[in-house]
Amino acid sequence: MIEVQLPDGSQRSLPDGSTAADLAKDIGPGLAKAAVAAVVDGNVADLSSPLPAGASVALLTKRDPEGLEVLRHSAAHLMADAILRLFPQAQLTIGPVVEDGFYYDLFMPEGTITPEDFPAIQKEMKRIAKEGHPFQRCEVGDVDADESFARYRAIDGGHNAFKAELVGDIQARGEGITLYRHGDFVDLCRGPHVPNTSWLKHTRLTAVSGAYWRADAEREQLVRVYGTAFFSKDDLEEHLRLIEEARKRDHRVLGEQLDLFHFEEEAPGFPFFHPKGAVLYYLLVDRMRALLRRRGYEELRTPLVLSEKLWHTSGHYDNYLENMFFTKLKLRDESQPEKIHDNVDETRPMAVKPMNCPGHLLVYGDRTHSHNELPLRYSEMGLVHRREFSGVRHGLFRVQAFTQDDAHHFCTPEQIGGEIRLLIAFFREVYGMFSLDDVRFELSTRPEKSIGSDEMWETAETALREALDEFDIDYELNEGDGAFYGPKIDFHIRDVLKRSWQCGTIQLDFSMPERFGLSYIGADGQKHTPVMIHRACYGSVERFLGILIEHFGGRFPLWLAPVQVVVIPVSEKHNDYARGVYEALLDADLRTEINLRDDRVGYKIREASLQKVPYVIVVGEREAEAGTINLRSRDAGELGEMSQAEWLQRIAEERLPGGTAVAVPSD
Repeated sequence: MIEVQLPDGSQRSLPDGSTAADLAKDIGPGLAKAAVAAVVDGNVADLSSPLPAGASVALLTKRDPEGLEVLRHSAAHLMADAILRLFPQAQLTIGPVVEDGFYYDLFMPEGTITPEDFPAIQKEMKRIAKEGHPFQRCEVGDVDADESFARYRAIDGGHNAFKAELVGDIQARGEGITLYRHGDFVDLCRGPHVPNTSWLKHTRLTAVSGAYWRADAEREQLVRVYGTAFFSKDDLEEHLRLIEEARKRDHRVLGEQLDLFHFEEEAPGFPFFHPKGAVLYYLLVDRMRALLRRRGYEELRTPLVLSEKLWHTSGHYDNYLENMFFTKLKLRDESQPEKIHDNVDETRPMAVKPMNCPGHLLVYGDRTHSHNELPLRYSEMGLVHRREFSGVRHGLFRVQAFTQDDAHHFCTPEQIGGEIRLLIAFFREVYGMFSLDDVRFELSTRPEKSIGSDEMWETAETALREALDEFDIDYELNEGDGAFYGPKIDFHIRDVLKRSWQCGTIQLDFSMPERFGLSYIGADGQKHTPVMIHRACYGSVERFLGILIEHFGGRFPLWLAPVQVVVIPVSEKHNDYARGVYEALLDADLRTEINLRDDRVGYKIREASLQKVPYVIVVGEREAEAGTINLRSRDAGELGEMSQAEWLQRIAEERLPGGTAVAVPSD
């Protein structure tokens, strides 16, 4: 017999060789039916896995996030099987789980896969799922003698160079090779999987795109097919509804419809903000500046172009070279003016800044500082430039020039906890203004490419852990994803469509101040190196604006709307009264437009509705005689006739930043 420990601390005795499935049956038939997989000594495993004596075991069901990951991992295999049956020329590469679903990358020597192929693939997936093939784990010993490995090699013709490369990498690392089979299909995989394909009834293909093998643009181009899977039909349908709603809220589409911004081929990845888009941009900037002033920040403005040597000192050149823009000198030939010499050597080559931190370090280092001045908080709405390949640029979400709501805190080691607490509370307040109250925290540790000593990194990571623990904040540990100069806390916000966005970041840096020779005079009269905290709340004003466009579906709350009210006269003879109302609203500091065009009133109201303007005021003979206005609300419908003073009093709270900022479904 073996003993295993359950999550509640109780013990269970089972016969030798028992599996997690046997444990589920021993606990009860309901759990045996609901169990998807198990967590054995901290690792997710198949239900068919034998349990070691003394193991700690937790059974996973559809209520557990890990259970949904297992389901989607299995669905990726199901999709790959179906695709190979319909496209036998396809060659499989990898198929991981991602947020909200999974994908599989395939090499297509001939043809491709398009959304028009999805119904046939899904029909085949449904058929395979109905057959209920068990998922079987196969651990390969001798690759030349193993029957499952022979089947794996032959599954798509035996000429798959991608599989050979993956297997070679595994063998080079000295790791064991594991395969998973269901029916006639077998694939390289660590697992785990659901018990059988009958669990995979509620799947759907969602998109197709291009990719490169191992994300290398010099390697083979692949077709990436995306899908998703859920335990229930209702959950799948709700997810598909949200996808459709996200499609309607696409900020690129709304940006055009609402006349906010556009892009040009002459400036790829550089947004052009139209008047209404510029209003939104500066509302975000001005609001952030006001909040920063209340927290003791001093605003800086640093150069856009700096010496290339500076970026060697900061470490960006070694760690960020491929994403930087460098200036190049051009000169006319003295003897042949029509001839231009490109890339002329300069005594001091320059680079466009990808980040603001070196400029802030130079400002701090311009004079001597005392410990009594610390913490010093420098902020800057800093324009930065970063090279991005065309394949990853995506509207405002991934551009080549953007404004960071950047700031850097210079403090003593003893002040770190207080500064982190201030920032966590501050970020929560900012996101709350936009009804982004669902915030998830992530602690990222030292990456492979980094600067600084082991001791510095240990001290920095410990400081962030202690700050999160002091707030009693649950957080996820993201090993190896810190900045090259220090660990970080990332803030992930969830929008009205339940999508997660990484926006805010707090990064602790013991290294860069030392590299720049910064110091302060301590209470002991000696020089000490300050700690530097990098932080951004929006992350990028442009990207955050894109998130808000989709979060609100273009229906911005009154305080954030680029046009808050449109005044419409019933006829031309009421234009003078309409102008008076318009001017009064401008005096009340409302962003107001007046529509005096010779169109029908209904058409003008419809136009304002399509532009998602919060309020429309219609005035005619009755309103002119009574000195009133007739109100229509985008969100509440007809409000009727009232005085301007009464209306302004009603919307006083709504006009404040954060006032009634409730994301509602778009039209």
